[in-house]
This record gives sequence, C-alpha cells and structure tokens, in this order.
Amino acid sequence: MVLRHLRFLKRRTVWLLVTFAVLYVLIAGRLFYIQVLNNERYCELAERLRVRQLEIPASRGSVYDRVGRELATNVPAFAVYVQPKKIKDRERVAPQLASLTGLEESAVVRAINTGGTFAYVGRQLPVGVSDKVQEANLPAVGVLRETKRVYPSRSLCAHVLGFTDIDGRGLEGIERVANKQLAGRNGHIVAEIDSNGRVIPETRRGSVQPVDGNDVVLTIDAYLQHAAEDALAKSFESHSAAGATAVVLDPHTGEILALANCPTFDPNDRRGVQPGAWRNRAVTDLYEPGSTLKLLTVAAGLEEGIPPTEVIATCTNGGIPIGRRRIRCSLHHPYMAGHGGVDMFKIIRHSCNIGAASIALRLGPDKLYAYEKAFGLQDQPGSGMPGEAPVLPLGSPEAWPAIRLANIGFGQGVAVSALQMASAYAVIANGGNLMSPQIIREVRAKDGTVVRSFSPKLVRRVVSEETARKATEMLIGCVNEGTGKTSKIDGYSVAGKTGSAQKASTTGRGYAAGKFVASFMGFVPARNPRLVICVVVDEPKGTHWGATVAAPVYKEIAQKAMWYLKVPPDEPLKEDQTSGSNRMNVRKVNHRIGAGNTG
Repeated sequence: MVLRHLRFLKRRTVWLLVTFAVLYVLIAGRLFYIQVLNNERYCELAERLRVRQLEIPASRGSVYDRVGRELATNVPAFAVYVQPKKIKDRERVAPQLASLTGLEESAVVRAINTGGTFAYVGRQLPVGVSDKVQEANLPAVGVLRETKRVYPSRSLCAHVLGFTDIDGRGLEGIERVANKQLAGRNGHIVAEIDSNGRVIPETRRGSVQPVDGNDVVLTIDAYLQHAAEDALAKSFESHSAAGATAVVLDPHTGEILALANCPTFDPNDRRGVQPGAWRNRAVTDLYEPGSTLKLLTVAAGLEEGIPPTEVIATCTNGGIPIGRRRIRCSLHHPYMAGHGGVDMFKIIRHSCNIGAASIALRLGPDKLYAYEKAFGLQDQPGSGMPGEAPVLPLGSPEAWPAIRLANIGFGQGVAVSALQMASAYAVIANGGNLMSPQIIREVRAKDGTVVRSFSPKLVRRVVSEETARKATEMLIGCVNEGTGKTSKIDGYSVAGKTGSAQKASTTGRGYAAGKFVASFMGFVPARNPRLVICVVVDEPKGTHWGATVAAPVYKEIAQKAMWYLKVPPDEPLKEDQTSGSNRMNVRKVNHRIGAGNTG
C-alpha cells in the first residue's frame, strides 16, 4: 500500500517536472521570439507606450481698443481629468472629486462611467481647485494646465469681440475673423510618462516651443463704446424695442469708433443667452431707412444740377397721384394742410415725402440707382466683421414702375444695414468721399512689433465738395428748425436727419401693421465733423418717430463724445445742468475704463 502510494507520487512529480519543463521551453521560446526575432518591433511598441509627445499650448493673443485698453485676454486655468478604467472605488472617488472641484457629483460620475482611458471632469477651473486636487492625490485623477479666455469689461463691445469655444477657437466676432492671427502655434515636448500619465522627471528628449498668437488692436474706443451702449440701452428699455443699434464712425478714415447693439450679452458667461442676442445687428440686419435716405436723394439731385432753392413740388394733405397710387406725407403741426411749395432745404427740414419722390422722378431710375450704388447701398461694407448681410438687390432700374422709383426716393422699398447708412452719411460729412469702414487697426506681435497695419481706404468719390457742403447746410436746418430739434447739443452745431419707416411684412407683401423702425443719422460738429453717429431702433413701443426714439440717443452719445475728445464748441455755449452732468459722466466713465482720446 505504501509502495503503491510512493509510485503514484513519483509519477505525479515526474509529470509536474515535465509540465514545468515544457512551460519553461515555451516561455523561453516566446522570449526568444520577442527579444531576438522581433526585437525591433517590440522595442518600438514599448517606446510608443512609454514615450509621449505632449502638446504645449500657445498663448492666444489679446484684443485691445485703439488706445491700449484690454478688451480680451487670458488667465491661467486648469483642467481636471480621470482615467476611468483605472478607478476601482468609484463610490468613494466621485463625491470626493466633486467636493474638491465644486462640480456636480452627477457630472463627475458621468466622466468616470465613460469607461475609456481619459475623460475630462472639468475644464478652465481656477488655480485653487488644481492645488486641492493635487494635494488629495486621488488614484487615476490628474490636472492639466490651460488658459481661459476672459473679457475684463464684461458685455462691453460684446458683439464686436465675439467669443471662443472652450478650446480657444474663435466662434463669433473678431475672435472668429482674426482667429488665425490670435491663435498662434502650439509647441510640444517629448518625454516618458508613468502609469498615471505623469511626466517622469529628467526624461525629456526634446521640445518645440509654442509661438504665441499676435495681439489685435481695434479701431474701437472703449469710452465711446461705453457711451454708445449706455445711451442705446436707455432707449431700448424705455420703448420696449425688439432691438437697437448705434454706430459711431470717423468720417475721414472710415474707422468704427463704437458699435453697440441691444439686446446684449456677457461673453464670459453665455448660459441662458439666446443665440439671437449674439447677432451684430449693425451688419447683419437689413431695414428700410425711411426719411434718412432722403439726404441721398437730395444729394443726387444737387450733383445733377437741380438748384437747391428751386420749388420741386407742392405738398398738400391730399398728396400726389402716381398712376393708380397716391403718395402722402406724414404731416405734423403746423403743417397739417401740407408743407406747401418745397425746395431741397424744406424737403430735408420737414421730411417731405412728396418732395423727395419728385426729385427721384425727375432724376429717373438709372441715375437714382447709380447714386444708391455710389453711396455704397448696393455693396457689402467690407468692414472686416463677420455676418455682413448680403445686399438686397433693387433689380434692373429699367423695370422699376414710377411708384417704386418714388418710394425709393423717400426711403421705402430699399433695404440697408446701419453700417451702410453710417458710411453713406460719412460721404457728406467728409466732403464727398466713400471710405471703406474698418474695425481692425493693427496686428502686433507680443513684443509690440507691428505685424500689419490697416490704413484708411478710399472707395470712390461720390459727390463734389460743393454738393456735400450744401447738403450739410440742409441737415443743419433740419436740426435747428425741423424734425431733428431733439438732437441739438448746447455749444455745438449738429447736422442730422430723422427717419421713421414701416417694417416690411414677413409674408413678402406690403407692410406689417403697427411695426416701425425709428432712426437718426448725423454728424458733429456740423461744419468740421469729428464723428458720424447712426442710431436705429427696431419696433419701439409707444412712439415710433425718429425724433423721439433715436435722436435723444444720438444727442447723448454726441455730448459725451465732444467732452471726451476735447472738441471745442463751435457755437455759443450755454452753461446748464446738462453740460454739468456731462462732465460728471465723463469723469465717472474715465475712472471706470481709463482715460484716453481717440487718435
């Protein structure tokens, strides 16, 4: 019995030794296969697993206003990530990580449950959060350095600046159109990493340094931008409007000094903001300009030799027939019976539809169309801002019926953007030249070297200096004695024109009942203009007249701008509470955003 048991043990031992011998041979063969026959392949595989090329992000360039105020910049931030496959105790890690980062526990759980090798828990987190996570030393949890795009003045200039996505790519505004200049070029390092994805010290094998993005300097002046936004918001809110925009231009260069829109948003935090609020209405929205277009019709008449004091038409409350249609004026006291005989001065002063229509009929469709195009209303402005609306073509002028020609003469049946109208008024302000509007002034390297500068661009001469001078006198008369009285500024001559136009129906036929666009266009000082200011308010409630809705916005912007730019008064100055409050406003805003003048 004992011998049988010993023989059994001996056989088991022999088989066990044979099995181990076979296994050792197999292992040795496998090792030979890996280390000798396929040495290069497996060395390469090990290298790929151990050595990584890690990206070094470039710093995105900043955006400045024309005098160096920072409008968009970067701050240090961190991303927290997990390696889901390596986390064993998820019930413990998830609440602890949520507590450290301040994020919702559900968001942390979702990241951990992805099951992959890498997942972000949170991005663009402050430095303090990174320190807490690193001190906690949680398994399979790490942090990465990154930057966060910030806009120090919050909603100021939001529609011009736009914003970036979480990876720093420009999505809207200047951030989008100048993304190539702002983004720079990322670098990288080659180094060995441990099982947790961390770089092993002293194992770096080479690096390519990132090239930081260039800075962009805008033509915008932050003070004037603030003044425009503040004044526009008051009218937008008090008249419960659907939207509003204001444009401030240098008429001699075409530089956009301010561009405001309502409603607005804070690009630092876009949660809950409807995408429609991102829209830069000054370039994306087309509207019928109404009476503000009469200036262009009158300027065309002057250029074609119609005497400015010649009686063009007789305006009565019955209007004038054109074919089977009839054109009437919107009459106000003391002209309830009509404006009577009107020359060009009275057409602008009293905003006479019949007079403007009569000039258009006298010019004919070909000439009126040619001037509309010469003033830039049939071309996109080319400002450098994204989203410029395509031009709504007027069609072949030969096909225009007489009623359409008359309507276009006083600003109906033609669609424009606020920036197009501001540029058209700049033609009169600067003596007859159409300047291309521009929003970017310079592109600079981080050391301050100018990489590219943008000079004023003359598009074409539109009218003569004499025509521009006469048209200016007509606009001054509109402000001093006509519909534009609400835009008058103590101590300064103002040239301007009111506008109120019905909105076209969304059905494509006729006009929407009770819906109007109120506007005011002008420049100041009238005879030596520094600024062209355009104000457009969409669907104001309670009143729809440009004189009551838009002209006060123009006045407030112009008042603050004259004080800020230190433009000396060109008319007798009356000391009153308005002037005093203006000085106070300038001091308050300069304290808020820093002093500086438009150069």
